[in-house]
Amino acid sequence: MKHLDNIPICSNALFIYKLDIKEDLSLKFSKEKFKLTAAGGSLVGEDLNILKKYKSLNKEINKALSETCKKILMLKDINYQIFNSWLTKTKPEGLGDSHSHSNSWLSGVYYPKGDRGFSIKFFNYNMTQFYTPPTEYNVFNAKDWLITAEDNLLVLFFSQLTHQIMPNNSYKDRFSVSFNVLPKGKFGTHDSQLIF
Repeated sequence: MKHLDNIPICSNALFIYKLDIKEDLSLKFSKEKFKLTAAGGSLVGEDLNILKKYKSLNKEINKALSETCKKILMLKDINYQIFNSWLTKTKPEGLGDSHSHSNSWLSGVYYPKGDRGFSIKFFNYNMTQFYTPPTEYNVFNAKDWLITAEDNLLVLFFSQLTHQIMPNNSYKDRFSVSFNVLPKGKFGTHDSQLIF
């Protein structure tokens, strides 16, 4: 027998980047205005277009989005727009509910500072109903995937992917910027073509 290949069809990928941001944006984020949400003690920034204020971060995120669309997803002729963006502040021991982002195509989360106590979990609800714990987890057998925040880490993902801000297991406030993306202009083909 000769094993030929493993092909992760219908995969729900995470696109992970390290952004080139020189300043510690968490210091600036801490001065923004926040309001409490119903979800486990996380606070959401009042400005729902926060990336317009942070131009260098916006530029870096757009470079990553462009690379994801053009070089990974092979959508060379597509334009897109970030239609909303907001800060999240999670205090020590705070967390968020699991959720996905409706009315969106791609989403992302940026961490200005990393910490072993800051993480986000993504869930794979398409796993088979038969389950036995494997001896080692990989992209073929994992029901969820945990990402631990690092300095200037950006995670892009398809908006329907369920995810959760995990408990802040540090003594510091956890800051992140989240955003949603839609195509801009013509999108799709034939009778399914839309103009956004």
